[in-house]
Amino acid sequence: MKKVLAIATVLSILTVNPAFAFDKQNTKEKTQEENITPLSTVERVLALEKLDFAEHITQDQIDTLSDAAIYELSKEEGEIVSIKEVYRNLDEEDTGEFKPRTLDKEDFKMSVVAKRISEKRGKDNFKFVATGEWLTDPFYEFTDAIALAWSDDFTLYEDDCYIMRTYRMDRDDVSLNDVDPEKGIAYDVDIDSMKNDYEIVLTAKVYKNDDEGSANVVGEYGHVQIHASGIEIGFSGSTNPSVNMNVSYAADIEMASPDYDSFDY
Repeated sequence: MKKVLAIATVLSILTVNPAFAFDKQNTKEKTQEENITPLSTVERVLALEKLDFAEHITQDQIDTLSDAAIYELSKEEGEIVSIKEVYRNLDEEDTGEFKPRTLDKEDFKMSVVAKRISEKRGKDNFKFVATGEWLTDPFYEFTDAIALAWSDDFTLYEDDCYIMRTYRMDRDDVSLNDVDPEKGIAYDVDIDSMKNDYEIVLTAKVYKNDDEGSANVVGEYGHVQIHASGIEIGFSGSTNPSVNMNVSYAADIEMASPDYDSFDY
């Protein structure tokens, strides 16, 4: 059994499930918008009952899955082998500089799920689903990034990324940032104050030759913010003295990532 750690450092249902009210029009064109309505309590229970979870997955972990994650996990047959999530305040580090608070504590949730699927015969293949949920609107709304990374020489063969805006999938405001088929993939995410950014979703399907081992997967979300980096003061005088003040700005990126999670194959 081999185990290799991979950590991302980038800046970072209704095809088979009748519980989802999903508009299948234009689903073949990923540039087109798809619509999905929120799940009621009953619909959520029915959707989760159709999913197959490994024995070590707890009910508490299952309860953390968002509607978008359930939608993605319901597309393929297979077993969900890991669920990892964390609630974060993306501006919790104290740097000693004045910064407007971007989020209150526990107002952003990052989740990563690994599901064993069997689309390629004779291969080990998995689907990774990373979701970043805004639980409150961020103070800064620029271009962020979301990424997935994995270990053990798995090769990417399919991916998707979109923003959930009031349960409408918007792919117009995401663009590929970087990809290494054996290591990871990242997308830029243009969040917009004029739109209701609810959740960011990134999926990746990977495979390798049939073998046995243990690998790791990690998701990362990077939120861009700006802050005052210093105040410059100047004096002018003679008969009419004055004081001039100018402030300069710098950009930071705050990261929200669950710890890496391992899965066996």
